[in-house]
Amino acid sequence: MGGQAFGTGPDAPYTPRMPTPVYQQVRDNCHGALREHFLYVATPIPGPAKADHGDIDILVAIERRTIFPRDSGEAAGRETSQLMKVIMDALKADHAIVTGNSANLAIPWPEEMVDEEGDTQMSDRDPNVPKKQHIQVDVRICADLDQLCWVLFKHGHGDMWNILGSTIRPLGLTVDEDAMYLRIPEIEEFDRKRAKIMLSNDPVEILHFLGLRIEGYWDQEFGSVQAMFDYVTTCRLFWVRQGKKGNVGVVGGEEGCKNLKSNDRRRMTGRSVYRKWVTEFIPQLQAEGKFAPADPTKSMADMRTAVRDEAFTFFHVEQEYRRRLREWQIERNMLQVKGLVKAHVPPLEPQLRGCTMSALRKILLEDDGSFKIARPAALKASDGIYDLEAVKSFIVENWKQVSRVAWFRYYGEWPQDQQPSLKRKADEAL
Repeated sequence: MGGQAFGTGPDAPYTPRMPTPVYQQVRDNCHGALREHFLYVATPIPGPAKADHGDIDILVAIERRTIFPRDSGEAAGRETSQLMKVIMDALKADHAIVTGNSANLAIPWPEEMVDEEGDTQMSDRDPNVPKKQHIQVDVRICADLDQLCWVLFKHGHGDMWNILGSTIRPLGLTVDEDAMYLRIPEIEEFDRKRAKIMLSNDPVEILHFLGLRIEGYWDQEFGSVQAMFDYVTTCRLFWVRQGKKGNVGVVGGEEGCKNLKSNDRRRMTGRSVYRKWVTEFIPQLQAEGKFAPADPTKSMADMRTAVRDEAFTFFHVEQEYRRRLREWQIERNMLQVKGLVKAHVPPLEPQLRGCTMSALRKILLEDDGSFKIARPAALKASDGIYDLEAVKSFIVENWKQVSRVAWFRYYGEWPQDQQPSLKRKADEAL
């Protein structure tokens, strides 16, 4: 099976893999049909040396009639759901799975090319029933030309970015469906999304930063998997690790497989090119001693810091990086202060303990002076960070006095007939 979006149920369309001639003709036919409706239509460059294809990926952007409207109504454009209907009609889709701005379509296999695969080939689902062949076409409506160019770049050459991504990820760089980012190590353990500082969504800018050539490599597919591997090794951040674990550089073979992230482990199962990179190509480079770092003893952590500083200079993101880190450190520090209050106010009657902790947090975090105890200036530095040891000492030394003031304020708001018993509880506890 090639395209697998529709599954293998009895009512699902049969979408076998396509020989390259079928893929190329159907891709070009689809492009022609969609260009009647969209200004930009493109397909990512396929991976190298593919004997057949499971599906056809197509990106579209900017509805043509909004640029060349025949009347004022056409200039406004249509909703995504309406555009999906236009796409399905243009490609004569028999089946569709639509999810937001993306769709998996099953279109008829061209009749003039049935001999390429054989229209009487039996379906894997029922060996006794011939199935009409379809081709899976995956279409995505991009928000604009920049997004279309980025997706072409990210998905160009098949597994290239799976390989490049696993190479630069340990150095603090991440590439996703929108851009390349620099990750803040202090934050990413707790909040991966917040740890990402956007660097660029300009493919040319990113290739320049990584030291990868553009001319001759991004206008056609590679002639072989080996040629693509060789191109990846020209990345200026590519090294093969020498020596102990933690040193800079990639590692393959059995050790490399053990250290893979969950996404990479899934790629090892389903992506033969990526598997070859990890299990064959990198071990070969290690055995030959190629691409050793200039300083084999340099740690990955030190190299990550160096790459961060280079990104600061190249992409001008240091100010945003420092701001984000400081903001997170202050929030984290405040949570630690709240935790100290909870940890160092002893067990009391629940209402009493609750109003005691509330009062201490107001004193410490809001500088509330209404509880007859002021927050010492030394507890909080000018950068907004609290001295946690000093905070702990303040809580231990002052919780009882704060508790009396807070409790009397608390029970004073209760009805008169309940105040004596509440005061007695406080006296007994304190």
